[in-house]
Amino acid sequence: MATEIGTLLLGLSDSQLDAAMHPLIQAWSDPPSALQLLEVLDKSIHGSLGSSFVIKTLQVLYDAACKTEGITHEEVAKSATWRGVL
Repeated sequence: MATEIGTLLLGLSDSQLDAAMHPLIQAWSDPPSALQLLEVLDKSIHGSLGSSFVIKTLQVLYDAACKTEGITHEEVAKSATWRGVL
């Protein structure tokens, strides 16, 4: 894992971000792609694995990554293979 934000997220208590999200964050590129961010965001929301602060932070990062990558949420969601199992 090579991102500063990833390091910060990994340092949060389990009440803020469940340890089940750690392997996903550790696998992030630098910077994390929109798809990588969406996976952690989705699983944090649907699995109740992240606090509202973490979810809001991930949402801001995800929106910025989409803008940087020049893609829409709909385009990213097409690659979200985990969504069939949430």
